[in-house]
Amino acid sequence: MNAPKKRSPFAIVRRLIVLVRPMLPVMLAAIAMGVAGYFCATFITIFGGFGLLAAAGLESPIPSVGTVFACILVFALLRGVLRYAEQASNHYIAFKLLALIRDRVFGALRRLSPAKLEGRDRGDLISLITADIEALEVFYAHTISPICIACICVIGMTGFVASYHILPALVLLSGYLLVGVALPVWSAKRGDKVAREYRQALADTNSYLLESLHGLRDILQYQNTAARAEGITAHSETLGEKQKAMKYREGVTVGAANTLIVLTALAVLGVSI
Repeated sequence: MNAPKKRSPFAIVRRLIVLVRPMLPVMLAAIAMGVAGYFCATFITIFGGFGLLAAAGLESPIPSVGTVFACILVFALLRGVLRYAEQASNHYIAFKLLALIRDRVFGALRRLSPAKLEGRDRGDLISLITADIEALEVFYAHTISPICIACICVIGMTGFVASYHILPALVLLSGYLLVGVALPVWSAKRGDKVAREYRQALADTNSYLLESLHGLRDILQYQNTAARAEGITAHSETLGEKQKAMKYREGVTVGAANTLIVLTALAVLGVSI
């Protein structure tokens, strides 16, 4: 029997995005509110700069300090409202789709059970029902609309900076591409092996626990509880080590992202000066 063909990440993402189609209006609303919210957050700092220029008596696009601070107050209030509305919309989509996916998974399991649940790969099924489906919440709530928001904001902010001068705009665009494209691709390739090992360790742990519960009567009858307890401890320690390796790589990625953000800001400032 031929082994199942491994699908590319892009093919998987394409199939997952199709499920969003019935909730496209909510997704578009979340993207619009996210873009507006991020522009509000960004222009709080920009208008603060305008206010400093006006207070120092230098040329400023908005000469009145009072007008500047009124705009900053409005931006701050709108930022909070828009951020809440965006997250509420994204999580509404995510939880609706998770319910749909769980319904399909359990429907498939009902057709396969009970024989499928007696196999040694039932730990994989438990991981699929719990951790794998829960991980999709991140995809639907924190991936689709943020990527669209990021693309729109990158275009908008690069154009805004370019309206003053093209060189800092190019530096800013380079920073955006490093943080938003190059770093995630590097992180994904670097952490793919560790993520797969963690997923397999989780499935093995689930299988071992299910086997222990299923054979609890025999374990007690043959006084094998100590050996089983040691096995559970060993599986837990292995799972913990894999999780620790994942967290380490996550920390390195976050540190690299923050470093690139600071360097980009300094580079834009240097070029502007």
